Amino acid sequence: MAKKTRHRTRKNKTTPDATSGGQMTDWFREEISRRTASQRLGKGIAWGSALSMAGLSFYKFALDDSDEITFDSLELQRKEGWNVGAPNKRLSFTSGSPIQVDSRVRPDWFPYLDPRRLIEVYQPASTSWQPFFVPTLIQSLNQSTLREQIRPIVSTDMRDTYERAEGLRELLGQATDGAQTLILSDLPGPASVALGAALADTVVLVPAYDNWPHPDGVVRAHETLAGMVYYAHEIEEKKAQLKPGAPAMILLDSQRLSPYRDENTQFDNRYLAKIPPIDQLRERGITNVIYLVRDETQREELDDLNDEFVEFDKNSIGVRLLRLSDFKPFDEEIEIAGSTESTPTKVRERHYYYGGSPLSHWWFYSHYGYRPSPTVILTRGGRATTMPRPSGPAPSPPRYRPQTRTTIFSASRTGGARGVGRSRPSGFGRTSVRMSGGRVTGTRLGRSGSYGRSGGWFGG
Repeated sequence: MAKKTRHRTRKNKTTPDATSGGQMTDWFREEISRRTASQRLGKGIAWGSALSMAGLSFYKFALDDSDEITFDSLELQRKEGWNVGAPNKRLSFTSGSPIQVDSRVRPDWFPYLDPRRLIEVYQPASTSWQPFFVPTLIQSLNQSTLREQIRPIVSTDMRDTYERAEGLRELLGQATDGAQTLILSDLPGPASVALGAALADTVVLVPAYDNWPHPDGVVRAHETLAGMVYYAHEIEEKKAQLKPGAPAMILLDSQRLSPYRDENTQFDNRYLAKIPPIDQLRERGITNVIYLVRDETQREELDDLNDEFVEFDKNSIGVRLLRLSDFKPFDEEIEIAGSTESTPTKVRERHYYYGGSPLSHWWFYSHYGYRPSPTVILTRGGRATTMPRPSGPAPSPPRYRPQTRTTIFSASRTGGARGVGRSRPSGFGRTSVRMSGGRVTGTRLGRSGSYGRSGGWFGG
């Protein structure tokens, strides 16, 4: 059956966003509300829709049991429930086991399951960056049946990310021009949150997670959400310590484009990254972008960022690739504070240095375009010590420059600006449902799989 998708456009204006608490520019509002499709079927049946930030408003109509409609997955979840098609299935956690305390070893993390409270924690501290905050994932906690399944999680990968990020934190905190560089953290969701937690007193965090969890989700968004709950109290504390003019870091989930294998056990909750366009970066004084990835296995940006990065490069906004794995462990003997010359007290501590040594740590500034303070201070064993100037061989940063390449987003685009309103590949982030009498009667997880039963869309 032929299907058409009709896109609606918005007038160019800036409107307040009640969810994030800040002003949301039109291009970004349109991106967040990108799920603007209305469906037309044969037989003279009309399907009307009216967009708003709260979701879609649908009109009843009658369909016979053979009618199948494809909807944007997120809008389907917003109307039918986060676990549409799998109401009796529970979430499984593979990135870390749910625990009963948070990162501050506190058991009183339950208030952060309130989406209003969690949004308050993760909303950017700087009003300048609030328009780019994407609260979608946190908003899913409005669903009580999801909220009761979310618990804090922590994993080995999250802990490792946090420790390596401590090395990055002490470097960024002593750069005199740090606000001129925007960092994009493109790690797996829980690890990206861990990175943000380690840096929360040094950078303005801008989460950009734009999907909802699902028991059969291609993207394991519930684990990112659980990580956000785990670090919420710590981030809330550190956020209060941020200095004016702190640099910004956008938190992305590198699993957002995970392969959909057309299995009968997957719900397509994939989505596209949203990053500010060139004019918005320039308004904020950004001259450089650092694209932070896990390790050397990733040598280029993910497909949904290619166009933007190429445009940045063409317009004199440099893009550099930083591997978190370049912050390597170094065990050193430290004389702790309170020691005396006659009775020195020493301990062995592990720290993470760029290049793996105190002698190579400084090279970070040269490789990534920062201007350091005249004297960079490290705290070791409770003592302040001066970081040595670089000596010996320099680490080798990645050889990287964004190049136009074929991606899954290489088809035509909608909207006026390049990179805004990109066309998604056919079926990307969409779910097929069967409707009868104005109700959803089944949700098909796989493209060619059978239908699972679903509750009524419109109520009784």
